[in-house]
Amino acid sequence: MSGLGHALTLDQAAILIAAGVTATSVALYVVFSGFLAERRLNDRLEDLEGRARTGKRTLQMATLRRAEQQSRLPTLDKLLWQWFPNASKIRQKLQTSGMNITLGDFAFAAIALAVGIAFALYLFLDLPPGMVLVAALLVGVGIPNLVVGFKAKKRGRQFNLLFPEAVDLIVRALRAGLPVQEAVGNVARDIKDPVGGVFKRAQQEIQLGVPIEQALWRVARTVQTDEFNFLIVALSIQRETGGNLAETLANLSALLRSRQQLRLKIRAFTSEARATMLIMAGLPFLVGGGLFLISPKYIGPLFTTPTGQMVAAAAACSMGLGIFIMNKIATIKV
Repeated sequence: MSGLGHALTLDQAAILIAAGVTATSVALYVVFSGFLAERRLNDRLEDLEGRARTGKRTLQMATLRRAEQQSRLPTLDKLLWQWFPNASKIRQKLQTSGMNITLGDFAFAAIALAVGIAFALYLFLDLPPGMVLVAALLVGVGIPNLVVGFKAKKRGRQFNLLFPEAVDLIVRALRAGLPVQEAVGNVARDIKDPVGGVFKRAQQEIQLGVPIEQALWRVARTVQTDEFNFLIVALSIQRETGGNLAETLANLSALLRSRQQLRLKIRAFTSEARATMLIMAGLPFLVGGGLFLISPKYIGPLFTTPTGQMVAAAAACSMGLGIFIMNKIATIKV
């Protein structure tokens, strides 16, 4: 233990090991209990779908909403809904990312990550408590949000790639004489996720008696793409004014494919700027990690002395500003 920043006695080491074992056990319980909760949720949804044509619709919809709100950490969920100011926005981000976690699960992961980072920085790098607290908060809040944002963007790109095929399938179904509800069911069965999952959720609500536009607007909150909103607006206008819905959706499909081609061209044109941003963001960490492994005493003053900590903080702020500016330059919305 002598190589650590803080000398540990046998009792302290035993306490740390016990705390680690306890935290691991709690994490495993949370994870594996979530699988059972998810299975119960799926069974309940299938049961509601099978009984959709009988019974009271309002009661079934209320039961469906309660089933959706099941959480692995219900107490933490209730506390966050009552006291956290942006709970609804975070829940919407989680739904957009497609991750099967609730607000309590997200908060638990962020707190666990922050505690782990604080533990490692204080124990191994001998950093002052103030710097450890700031770093732990930044990592605990930043990394989960970055992961959720990355997942949401990736899911949105996958949705936009498959969505024109879904619209074409609806057009073919309408030209074959099928109603819109049956066309939505075909998309739910024949198109893979995330498009198929979104339409399957809409189909379940339609079978429970929800109007098709209202059901689509509800599931649109879990996607957050303009393309899906175009479809809902087209269906709403056709229902109010009439007209050839198949022809309208065929034109919409052509528009969506043109937007996708333009988006891919812009991504190709800005690939150099994005690669430069990634290299500039990762190079300091690679060099710093290599120096820490090769010669810890050489890079140690950067974290252990007040002057070094000021230099590291200034460098981190400068690098963050540069990454933000380059990301804005390389991002062009269509």
